[in-house]
Order: sequence, then C-alpha cells, then structure tokens
Amino acid sequence: MLSYPELAYRSFGSTGETIVKVGISMMQSGVCLTYLIFVPQNLHTSALLLLNWDISTNWCLAAMMAVQIPLSQIRDIRKLTVTNLLANMLILYGLITCLGFALNSMGSSLGDASIAGSSSHPFIHEVVHRFESLPPFNSSGWFLFMGTSVLLFEGSITLLVPLQEAVQKPSDRRKFPSLYRKVILGIVTFYTFFGLTCWVAFGDNVRTVMTTSLPPGTMATTVQLAYSLAVVFTFPLQNFPSLEIICRTADKILTKNGSDWGETRNVISTLIVIVLSIIAVTTMNDLDKVVSLMGSVLGCPLAFCVPPLIHNRLGRNTLSKRRMIGNGVVSALGVVAMIISSITTILKWN
Repeated sequence: MLSYPELAYRSFGSTGETIVKVGISMMQSGVCLTYLIFVPQNLHTSALLLLNWDISTNWCLAAMMAVQIPLSQIRDIRKLTVTNLLANMLILYGLITCLGFALNSMGSSLGDASIAGSSSHPFIHEVVHRFESLPPFNSSGWFLFMGTSVLLFEGSITLLVPLQEAVQKPSDRRKFPSLYRKVILGIVTFYTFFGLTCWVAFGDNVRTVMTTSLPPGTMATTVQLAYSLAVVFTFPLQNFPSLEIICRTADKILTKNGSDWGETRNVISTLIVIVLSIIAVTTMNDLDKVVSLMGSVLGCPLAFCVPPLIHNRLGRNTLSKRRMIGNGVVSALGVVAMIISSITTILKWN
C-alpha cells in the first residue's frame, strides 16, 4: 500500500524517504508533547476547583507519565480501538458543553436593557455587539495562527495517501478526492464556528487551554476531566507512528547484533515519553508557541513543500508546464510561511 514515505522514496530515493519519516516522527511526537502540557494544566485547574488543592503541574505530569509509559509499550494498535472510541465520545461531550457555555454566556448578558431593548432579536444583537467589540487583527500574535492552523491537520497530512489506497473499488477511489475536500471543508467550518463562538463569548482574554477559561463550577470541571481523560486515551495512538518509525530504524541495527528486540522496544518507548515530559516541563506555560513552532517547522514542509515536489517528480512526463510551475509556487510559499512563522514565534517566545 502506498504511503507518504513510499512516494517520497519513489521521487527522491532513500534521502527523501528519510526526510519524510523524520518529519512525520517529530510531528507526531510534537502532538504528544502538547498532550503532556494540556493534561497537567487541566488537572491542576480541576483539583483547584474541586478540592481546593493547589497541585503543581509537574506532579500532574508525573502522574500522566506513569500511565503513558506502559500504554506506549502496547504493540498491537487494535487494542487501542476501545480507548480511542471512548476518547472520541469524551471529546464530543466536551465540544458540545463548551459551545453550551459559550452560548449561555452570551445569553446571560441580555439583562442589560441598553442591549436587549434595542432590538427585537436581543440574542442576535448581543452576539453582533460582542463580535464588533473584538479586535479585528492581533498584531502581537498573528504569527501563531500560521503554524497552529497547519498542525490542526497533522493527521490528514500523513494519512491522506493510505486512506485513498485503502478504498477497494476503483469507482469509489475516483470519488475520494471530492469526498475528502467536502470533509475537510466541513472540519474547517466547524473549527471556525467553534473558535469564533468561544472567542465572542469569553472575550479576547481567553486562555490558550480554553477549558481552563470556562466559568467555575461542576459542569466545567467535568469538561476539563473529560478532555484530560480523552487525551490520556489518545496519547498511545498518536505516539504509535513515531514509535514505529524509530523502532523499525533501530531494529535494522540491533537485529544484526543479536540484541533482544522486545526489551529494546520497551526501552525506546519509555525514553520517548521521558524526553517529551522533560520538554513539557520547560514549556508548560507556552503551549500556543509550542503548537505554532511545530506547525511551522514540521507541518509546513510536510503539507506544502514536499507534496508538490513529489507531484512534479512523479508526473514530469504527464503534467503540463503550468501545473508544474503552480506546484513550484505552492512549495515556495510553504518555505516562506515556514521561515516567517518560525522566526517570529522564536523571537516572541519570551
């Protein structure tokens, strides 16, 4: 079955394959890094609201490490099906509840006579009023959007080709590009709606981890715990591609020396979790910049730079000159976006 690294190999040989594999591995590990920042912050807030315990995020991170190290040693990805399904249900609950909080926040402001009395549709007027009060452009943090928006589709970047190859009927495979565009458009629409709704509701001071911006209460705490549990369940699945790439590379070296591969794989998976946790400690308060930097440095090349070059190389005898120039322009723009977003994120880190 074709995959992204396989296409890179057919286009640019082992060097291209290695570059893509390293990029995918680092990007998946980066997503796991965001999980190791997200969960401790949520657990810290939940413990503070529920039990009035000010537990350090480092202790919360240590607890998550204790769970993720054994889970990351699972070799059969099918065993993660149940936990992944449960994680999806918890995320759906969290999304619906967050939207409920946002809409309720806007509705609770209708007691203001100056707003409610000026329109026959006070709720819509309140939404419009709040929307118009938001700054149209964030001059101090706009660059974070570039990398963040790319990382949102990290799964699609690496799984698009295998998904299309997995479609059995040729007639269905021809429909896949159109269906894929509709699905991505639907996801983008929901992302936009969710982001704007919560921004309008909670204002310009909404925190990076949005669940910690919810009004204090039992319901908000359940959302924080649900999201934390969902991320804990999703972590092994996100870490699996990166772990497989690293382990297969190490396997080629270790099997020649007669080493015990089973124990070595467990050591590698444990070291990955430990290294990511150490990085998480140093970047605990910079989740937005971590996400942006990963999207810029890793996401932009994998999504915008490499695919057009692969297309040009594999289709050099069939593609029109106009199409090949267009691919080159997209690749060049990807490089520009990567450089600008990466440099501005690093310069504004502190």
